[in-house]
Amino acid sequence: MKIVIIGGNAAGMSAASRIKRKAPENEVIVLEKSGDVSYGACGMPYYVADLNPDIDLMRIRPVEVFREQGVDVRLHSMVDKVDREHKTVHGTCEGNEFTESYDKLIVTSGSSAIVPPLPGTELSGIYTLKTLPDAAALKAALSEDKRVVIIGGGYIGLEIAEACLLRKVKELRLVEAMDHVLTTFDDEFGDAAAAELKKHGVELCLGEKVTGFTGEDGKLTAVETDKGSYPADVAIMAIGVRPNTAFIDVDKLRNGAIITDTAMRTSDPDVFSAGDCATVWHRILKENVYLPLGTNANKQGRLVGDSAVGKQVCFDRAIGTSMLRVMDMEFACTGVTEKAAERAGMKYKTKTVKSRSHARYYPDPKELTIKLIYDPDTKVILGAQIMGEKEAALRIDVFACAVDRGMTTEELGFMDLGYAPPFASVWDAIQIAANASK
Repeated sequence: MKIVIIGGNAAGMSAASRIKRKAPENEVIVLEKSGDVSYGACGMPYYVADLNPDIDLMRIRPVEVFREQGVDVRLHSMVDKVDREHKTVHGTCEGNEFTESYDKLIVTSGSSAIVPPLPGTELSGIYTLKTLPDAAALKAALSEDKRVVIIGGGYIGLEIAEACLLRKVKELRLVEAMDHVLTTFDDEFGDAAAAELKKHGVELCLGEKVTGFTGEDGKLTAVETDKGSYPADVAIMAIGVRPNTAFIDVDKLRNGAIITDTAMRTSDPDVFSAGDCATVWHRILKENVYLPLGTNANKQGRLVGDSAVGKQVCFDRAIGTSMLRVMDMEFACTGVTEKAAERAGMKYKTKTVKSRSHARYYPDPKELTIKLIYDPDTKVILGAQIMGEKEAALRIDVFACAVDRGMTTEELGFMDLGYAPPFASVWDAIQIAANASK
């Protein structure tokens, strides 16, 4: 069987490797539009910050390793059309047109940074952060004499803000169209992230929409919004991503994400999809959602390889677990937030508690804030958020396990968690939050 994979990062290369390990008799062709495969995109803000000075550390496995496995990797291959009736893929490779047939097709084409068609986007000095070349270009552009404006207050925007602060840029401003940053969390967590940014000298422009860019001699000089004009040498677009799926006609969400079932099958039985171009099934919301996370892409990639060769798989456990650092603060969430539960019309209760990161009689304990969302009748935990100066983010993994397994607040509250004064209190903050949720 001939399997063509469109896209060669996390999901695509995981699928290709899986097929060659478990069903090596199949021919596997990977069509990748860039010159890189299998790289850790989540590490790019830390490369820009110069916490990692070597861009090659983000290249997980070189293309030669996959080719030695028997995967036919074709770099610089841009797909522009899939003919599902004749089961062919069309595109160009280094200026030459190609047509490739397939028996099964796996679409793992990822996503691209959203850049709205605003006046002035052609000016030099405007950047995105989605690929390794993007990271190299942005890192080279930042210096202590630069005035920087970040557009977007989500995960990427906040991680880039930290990178700019660590690079000690001359002036840093963040513009966000919503009234809060970090809107995937509940507002009190976004407020804390905003306070942390302000503490470190970031000028926040919340509730402002960028309307365009102005410049001189082809170079950016200012970012324009509906409320003001801000001098800038560097502008960084971080308002989100859009799935790369225009080349194929299958069922999609409004944003272009390919709708898949729990076996990564699309509306065409011979086409599969995974990663940042596809949906996942949300365990709590019980619906297809778009969660472009590296964790999901790697899990889906492994399973879609099995699914494409006829094995039974099921990925129905996405709950959006994620974490980030904003200078001296850690934030993490899993499951549904209060805002998401309200939008979904779910019955829920919430409880927010403050506790210590470890025993007070061991040096330097820090305050942790934990918010639980749970069913008011069954006490089943639906989601959790946590923040604190240290020892906060990794605690979300315990909550993720509880949400995944459908645990109640009482069950979590009496789990036999580890204890030693440097790491926790005899009742860990996790248990204190669970036991307070009644």
